[in-house]
Amino acid sequence: MRLGLTIAGGSEAGAAEAEAHGLFGVLVGGVPGTECIAGAYAAAATTFARIIVRVHMGSEHPITLAEEVSILDNSCGGRIVVLADVSGLDADADAAVEDVMLLRWALSSTPIRHAGARWTVPAGLPEHKATASVIVTPPPAQVEVPVWVVGAQSVTAAVAVALGVPVLRTAPPTVAGVPGSLVPGLVALSGDLDADRALVQTWADAGVSHLLLDLPSGASLAEVSRYLQPEVGMVRFPRVIADAELPMDWNG
Repeated sequence: MRLGLTIAGGSEAGAAEAEAHGLFGVLVGGVPGTECIAGAYAAAATTFARIIVRVHMGSEHPITLAEEVSILDNSCGGRIVVLADVSGLDADADAAVEDVMLLRWALSSTPIRHAGARWTVPAGLPEHKATASVIVTPPPAQVEVPVWVVGAQSVTAAVAVALGVPVLRTAPPTVAGVPGSLVPGLVALSGDLDADRALVQTWADAGVSHLLLDLPSGASLAEVSRYLQPEVGMVRFPRVIADAELPMDWNG
């Protein structure tokens, strides 16, 4: 299992520290309308870490959101993961499915023509010349931009079944998924080393592949990289190595 970090708005420069400690990526974008700005700050602070951007579905047209994500993906060399937050569409699972479907379609570099319950693409507005289809330009840097989904369980389950996208878990899954499938999760650490070791191991045992950590105030990323990542990222990692004293400085 690989570990990542959640980053609060305004602290995106902290992504550099997460990358320095070998974490696979960071989650940013808590405020609707500023998601890709937060992603740009985090991307500028890093070189190889994945930037998971929480995109609030229902806040904008899915094609508009896809355009912003595509530009961001190009600007950071293809490191974006979209976390489609369908919380604003919890009252209607069909609306969530349609929005996420259009977002993925728009990021696929293929022409879009759609007539659904919520959206018509192209819109066919009277003052515009109608075209047969539209396409997002520039296309994303990645061949396929990963899309995860988060929100109410009933809605995310419908989206996952309809579109086959991973659901960001906020509790360890009780049923094992398909071997080799991507299963992301999100958990808050307590700051107690023994408790946090047991916690991340529980998630690893449940088959989660990528776990985003919400660190308590004042927590050190050194503890994550030294104690937690080896615990779940290496088979039978000998804990005595992590618990050993650091070697003395070598002078000369």
